[in-house]
Amino acid sequence: MPNNDLIRLGQQIRTARNEAKLTQEQLSDLCHVSIKHIAGIEKGRKNPSFEILLALSKVLKLSLDMLIAADMTEEEEGCKQLAVSYMACPPAARDTLLKSTQALAKELSELVERMETK
Repeated sequence: MPNNDLIRLGQQIRTARNEAKLTQEQLSDLCHVSIKHIAGIEKGRKNPSFEILLALSKVLKLSLDMLIAADMTEEEEGCKQLAVSYMACPPAARDTLLKSTQALAKELSELVERMETK
């Protein structure tokens, strides 16, 4: 990975860690790597292995492509976040999550349509 990609990856991970309200120490414990390694990744100095990227994506609830794809649109990122949320949900509750999300999307679409016709 070129240095710019490592810097961007580190920024992505730092942002996600902060949004999850985790310290570097907490993230390192959850991913079973050293704090120094997490700090190196966040600074763009360390190129994480696949296993570490996978652990980071699971702990931070991000898809791997969200971490490594530099040119994802906001819409693509949103779709990936929905997929991650779906997969993080217990299998027995996924159908409820899906139906709730579909109902909410329908209501929001109808609301926007009503607002546009006024």
